[in-house]
Amino acid sequence: MESESAPTVPSAGSRALDVVRTHLRGALATTMLVAGIAVFGWVVHRHYPIPKWLFWRYAGYWLGTLAVGIASYGIGHVVLERVFRLRLPLLEHAVFSFVLGIFGFETTMCLVGAAQGYRKPVFYALPLVLLAAVALPLRRHVAHVRKVLARTAPTRPPLGWSTLATVFGVLGLGMVYFLVLTPHNVQFDARWKHMAIAENWVAHGGLYPASEGWVFSARPHFTSYLYTWAFLAPGRLFDKMVLSAHLEFLIFLVTTIVGIPALVRRLVPKADPRWVWAARFVFPGVFLYDSSLSGGADHAGAMYAIPIALCLFRVLRDLDPRFVVLLGLFIGGAGITKETIVMMLGVAPLLLVGGKIVVELVQSLRGKSTPELRRRALFTPLYLAAAGLFATSPLWLKNFIFYGDPVYPVFSKYLHAHPLTDQALYRFKYGYAEGLLWKPSRDLKGLLTTLQALFSWSFVPNDWPKFHRTVPVIGSLFTLLLACLPFLKNTKRIWILVAWIHVGIFAWYSVHHQDRYLQGLMPLMAAVTVAIALSLWRSFGPSARGALGLLVGLQIIWGGDVYFIQTHGFVKTPLKSTIDLLSGGFEKKYDDRFDIQDGWQDVGNATPKGSRLLLHIFLSHHFHLGTNRETILDMYLFQYGVEYGAAKTPEGVRQMVKGLGATHVFMQPDKKSDGMNSIAGDILFWDFVRYLRDRKNVNEGVLGAVPDTPIETPFRDTVAVLSCSVKAPPNGLYKLSDLRTLPYGPDNRRFGKPLRSANTKEEAAGLLPMAEFVVVEDTCYDAKNLPADLSRSYDMLVERREWSGFRAMDIFRRKPHLPALPVPPTP
Repeated sequence: MESESAPTVPSAGSRALDVVRTHLRGALATTMLVAGIAVFGWVVHRHYPIPKWLFWRYAGYWLGTLAVGIASYGIGHVVLERVFRLRLPLLEHAVFSFVLGIFGFETTMCLVGAAQGYRKPVFYALPLVLLAAVALPLRRHVAHVRKVLARTAPTRPPLGWSTLATVFGVLGLGMVYFLVLTPHNVQFDARWKHMAIAENWVAHGGLYPASEGWVFSARPHFTSYLYTWAFLAPGRLFDKMVLSAHLEFLIFLVTTIVGIPALVRRLVPKADPRWVWAARFVFPGVFLYDSSLSGGADHAGAMYAIPIALCLFRVLRDLDPRFVVLLGLFIGGAGITKETIVMMLGVAPLLLVGGKIVVELVQSLRGKSTPELRRRALFTPLYLAAAGLFATSPLWLKNFIFYGDPVYPVFSKYLHAHPLTDQALYRFKYGYAEGLLWKPSRDLKGLLTTLQALFSWSFVPNDWPKFHRTVPVIGSLFTLLLACLPFLKNTKRIWILVAWIHVGIFAWYSVHHQDRYLQGLMPLMAAVTVAIALSLWRSFGPSARGALGLLVGLQIIWGGDVYFIQTHGFVKTPLKSTIDLLSGGFEKKYDDRFDIQDGWQDVGNATPKGSRLLLHIFLSHHFHLGTNRETILDMYLFQYGVEYGAAKTPEGVRQMVKGLGATHVFMQPDKKSDGMNSIAGDILFWDFVRYLRDRKNVNEGVLGAVPDTPIETPFRDTVAVLSCSVKAPPNGLYKLSDLRTLPYGPDNRRFGKPLRSANTKEEAAGLLPMAEFVVVEDTCYDAKNLPADLSRSYDMLVERREWSGFRAMDIFRRKPHLPALPVPPTP
């Protein structure tokens, strides 16, 4: 039998040769791959130039968004760890860190603006500086998180059927993000408030007071500081708007996939965080304008809901001062984000904490409480107040410095607020606070309607009828599952949230009940909904589980088409806009696909850099984002420093406009008034418009430069009124100053005494020879039946639309070559 031969040992030279061959093969393979890249790039570049691919733009948006997000998370992490010295479960630590950090980033942008530091380099420098500052603590934190996840990995059960929920949630996130891709998705309010404020600040180079006393410059708008960072970015308006939308999406993303699971695990122990967040999308209102993510502040404010809830549970347990301070900071952060947010998220927690304090103090008097708890109960209100004042100081301190009123113009009656016209407080109360807010009557009927809304809010839409009419789309599972809550055990925390949510709904309905504002409560509703559903699943058998599955399925199926309802205020459906954007490269619309707010960009481009635009536009036209200029909005309902009716002459208006700092005036539409101001105000403004220099037509309106020299043309202020109803001044001949009456409120019939009275419109027509201006109630005459002297001697000055207590009116001005007769002395 032959023995086996020993294996051959390769020589050193043979091994070296094998290494060379391996490297050579790798180099050749790499060369072929690079050649493939070059060939493919060469081929596709001819069809769609690689530098023009949308990928690079959106990669940039995500790079910037993640830089802000990671820097913010790092700020919050450092504050939690080093200031509050807290160690929390991972999910709770993550949501606390992120929300604290976003608040910190916005505060930093506020401070930069106060120092007049809004310059292009800040866009790059601020995130980089913050990232560098938190890099080491974040590195240690990431290492800790990896260890925890590795340690718990073996104990995680397979997802199983829960995979369906995860897929549902991922699909929902994808659907939301698809809308974010296009700036045409941005809502109306963002285009004249949230993002427009950011654009204004950047155009100025920092924070500045609104010379016209624009109320929204003094209201909570903290999200605008986040958008201001985006508006410092280089590039087009398209880029700034979409980057802002990505920042909003990041907040929504973290609130949904981190915040909701963190809260649910406090409600239902061992709830699986990998899928419970998907409950956010059983509320399909989030897919539909204007409750969707569209550049507003509602979803940014909603990020405070879960941190407030998690703090509240701990404060109610033992009044831990660290969580008391955090609770005050989070409620304060919600307060300077949006008033409706803090009404829904702040009132109930403060009431509950107040109740806890009372209980502890009573227990202390009975000798049933510890000295430490008694001390905490006494100091908790101080901690809450101090934290809240600190968190809200960027708003009230700015307002006090700029306007002399921390909540301008609310306390203007008691403080030396500025600017403030003699009609300002009347306009604020009756034109804005009582005229525009959706709220029930302040009587028993209104109270009963509000109480009914606690159940019906999801079944009866509270939205503009043109959006989705009377079809309920917001989602009703939260309300429907509450009926099962009494049959479940260990639900104390769920009941606390249910009570809180209903206090929030009560406040929302009482003050301004538009559905989109409820997005601030949605994270809490989603958490409670999935907590009840999960508890039902664990507690009962197949019949209950089957019924639960059918109910959830019915809600999902019912809401399945909401995403496709075409209700958007600008483009009907942003889905089509995103599709057009993505197909723009194929169609070689390399520049056209980035068009957005073109008309307003044209207005800005028609003025020299550094100009300041006064915009005299209808409320429905106020989406003025894109001018890249400082703007002044003179709309009577929303500003309290401009009253044209008090100017007395066109020269007075010129001085007023110059005093505001305006260099140009833009009117849209031309020779039309929204009817929200006084008749005297309309006459004086539109008479002043005749003296604007370098007038040009742009964006369906007229733009002109404010004259630097005084208007010396003689001005006569006699006005004839031809009316036929109580919704216009009585017939007669008036001094202009007697027609400063506003069309709303209890004084809308208080006009000055006429120079000459008339009993009928025909008698009033006899006063035309003495009138410089004529006001004709629109329904009194048709175009072919106007008084002969009116048609012969006057030109149309402005058409005034109907508003509140005034009907539509046409205002005429006497032709310059036909002077009016003097008014004879009163016998």
